[in-house]
Amino acid sequence: MPSSPTLNERVSPADWMAPPLSKAELVEDSIGEAIARHASKASAGEAAEKQSAAVDRTRLYSLPEVTLLLGTAATLLLALESEALASWARRMEVSPIQSVAVVALRAIEMVMEPMGLTRPRRVAIELGNRAAHVLGASDDPLLADGWRNASRSTALEGKPPLDSAPESDREATVENGPLADQVVSDAAEAGKALETKQSPSPARRTVLLLGDSMIAGSLGSAIAISLSSDPNQRLVRAVQTATGLNRPDVFSWVKVIPPLLERENPQLIVCSLGANDATDIRDGDRVLEFAQAGWRTAYNQRVVAMMRLLARQQARVLWLGLPPMRDRSFSERARYLNKIFAQAAKEVPEVEYFDLEMLVSAPNGEYATFMRNQEGRFARMRMDDGVHYAPSGAKWIARWVVDWIYERRSRLSDARQ
Repeated sequence: MPSSPTLNERVSPADWMAPPLSKAELVEDSIGEAIARHASKASAGEAAEKQSAAVDRTRLYSLPEVTLLLGTAATLLLALESEALASWARRMEVSPIQSVAVVALRAIEMVMEPMGLTRPRRVAIELGNRAAHVLGASDDPLLADGWRNASRSTALEGKPPLDSAPESDREATVENGPLADQVVSDAAEAGKALETKQSPSPARRTVLLLGDSMIAGSLGSAIAISLSSDPNQRLVRAVQTATGLNRPDVFSWVKVIPPLLERENPQLIVCSLGANDATDIRDGDRVLEFAQAGWRTAYNQRVVAMMRLLARQQARVLWLGLPPMRDRSFSERARYLNKIFAQAAKEVPEVEYFDLEMLVSAPNGEYATFMRNQEGRFARMRMDDGVHYAPSGAKWIARWVVDWIYERRSRLSDARQ
């Protein structure tokens, strides 16, 4: 008699499970019928595959047809978006490639505009602006006008420069200011419109935050939060990202400032500009390289003109310098611009320059992502892009800016009594 298996012995499922039924047994067919059924299904499947392949082959396009289709789509896109492409080319960094792109795309835009092909885009933008206005998310029309003014730059449309001096006299002409004179004269004209404006009322305490993305994000919010508890303090934020002073053909702060000051009538202004200005400047048909003699003269004149325009209504101005950047080349350019800002502020008594390097840099003056706060803990000072301020860094800078605001406001109040 065989012995029963022990626990240590393995038992195969085949020893105790019934064998599986065949397909023929499941459908109660004989072997012959099952084979015939399988053969008929295989034939039907092959026929379906052939029919599907024939249908798919009818949907294929030849290479010339695909080329024609893509070319038509590209042409239609170029026609409908010619205005946007021309605007994009104007905002490119100054270079020979940009010059060619501007001329080519501007020519296409001029051809498409009389045909009405640029109208659909403008209608779509207008509808979007109206929807944003209804939702309360529209841009300030006054600031938006600074972009429109720059859309037809003579320097970027291939027209000759304003000056036609011989090449030997070009450097002297630039340093005398033909490039910057246009901006300076615009600022002077704008200043005349403000001279008739009455002095700010002592009861009205308005602070204007003005500049690019360096003050548009965390820093602007930190200053606003710090001043929000003061019921007698009114804060106005006039910021436009990707703007500066070396590209008035893209965005003109000189055009925006006079109506902005007339509307808001600020007593104190905090300005942060220059992060987008470490690039070449176009002077007619040639380019002034960054940090060269002609470039420095032209840019310095623009900075001084901007400072004088901001201080035209007896407002006190705090001009924020640029912090060290993670990219060494960019950081060196920022330091170069800071020297111009500091020197220009000395020419305008109402303007004070605030060097931020001591607040958001390592002990050696270099870029630092993290720094110890007042509690001795490490706090993140800069964003991942290595340029903008992180919330903790913005709060640290805002403390100093807010102290300046209250101190200068107190002095203004004492002076008017």
